[in-house]
Amino acid sequence: MKGLFRLALAASASMISMQAMAGGFINTSQSTVFNGMAFAGAAAPGSTSAATMFMNPATMTGFRRFTMDSNYTFGIPTTRITTTSNNAGYNALFSGRSGDVGLDYFVPASYIVFPFSEQLYFGVSLNTTYGNSTKAADVWQGSLFASTSRLRVLTATPSVAYKFNEMWSFGVGLQIQYTTARQVARWPGPPITPVGGGVGITSADGWGVGFTAGLTFTPWKGTQIGLGWRSFIDQTIEGTTVFGPFTSTNSKGTLHLPNRVNLSLRQTVTEKLDILASVEWQNWGRIGNAALTNPANPALAVLPFNYQDGWFFSLGGEYKVSDALTWRAGIGYEISPVTDAVRRYSLPDNDRLWLSTGFTYTWSDRFSLNASYSYLHIKKAPISQSLGALTVTGESKADAHLLSIGLTSRWGEGLKREEPLVRKF
Repeated sequence: MKGLFRLALAASASMISMQAMAGGFINTSQSTVFNGMAFAGAAAPGSTSAATMFMNPATMTGFRRFTMDSNYTFGIPTTRITTTSNNAGYNALFSGRSGDVGLDYFVPASYIVFPFSEQLYFGVSLNTTYGNSTKAADVWQGSLFASTSRLRVLTATPSVAYKFNEMWSFGVGLQIQYTTARQVARWPGPPITPVGGGVGITSADGWGVGFTAGLTFTPWKGTQIGLGWRSFIDQTIEGTTVFGPFTSTNSKGTLHLPNRVNLSLRQTVTEKLDILASVEWQNWGRIGNAALTNPANPALAVLPFNYQDGWFFSLGGEYKVSDALTWRAGIGYEISPVTDAVRRYSLPDNDRLWLSTGFTYTWSDRFSLNASYSYLHIKKAPISQSLGALTVTGESKADAHLLSIGLTSRWGEGLKREEPLVRKF
């Protein structure tokens, strides 16, 4: 039974370890416009999309009209794992090919900016900030270590920004998070299926609170710099755990979600061309191991992660073809927090290359249509996990297509620009 308890522990780690289309399980897909540039310049001012406030609330001071921004991203990942074990009998019983274990997903994100005065701006965003899902193949060698899982972290962020002058702006916001999770391990089949079924978390949810802040700096015309920060959140989750026939309805745990810092630049080269760049640091090192109290079995007490910090680098551009049409493109490279030492079949994550393109078509003074596409090439990921004397080694091959469409609308006459005072002597 000790071996099964260790198995329960390994499978339970996938409660949070989902196939998100970004390093770890951060959901990067928060903007149609920035998806078209591999999220280059996401925290810099100057964008026509209010989604820029996600990484930097200070960018709200660039919007002079009441602005609404809706974004809808469709993710189509493909993840296939090939495995072999050190046990010939196990190899003969179960397939070494997982099939496609990635699940297609849909992510909406919405933003509102209200310019109250020349100096004061209010806004709110609604996002799915972490999550996505995986499915386990019915019968394959990695079923001992994987599961069918689902995680959603929904975040509402009311924000306020203040414009000190034409050079400096500052913004802050409050992150209000609600989390739901479900994970039950999939077993290869008899004779090791425990009585009563699988092991894991049948349902769980919880609330958490954090902050966001940022500033923008325009040293001279044509150069715009933004620095954005989203705080860590210690997310408390409560729910029901199972281990075969045993059930606990008051299992509790705390997940240490990372803080993020994004430094972005927008540089105007000509009247038609802007170059954008970003570097983002994600403090995944703080996640450590999540601990559960009152689980259905003591072997579920610790959920191991032990990630390193993640990094994301991107470079992109926007070209104004005409007054109505703007094309954009970008390239990015993401260093995953999941290393070879801690990689699991529940999250076969690795470094990835982003190739992106998109456009905005403004058909009136009030409405703009945004569309974009990103291809993610994910580096092959070696995996090795053991259960007692059994060791299963494998390699994951994955890629993803992200299709996004959005609408930006502007309402009212907006703030009027005052002419500078001219003194006559």
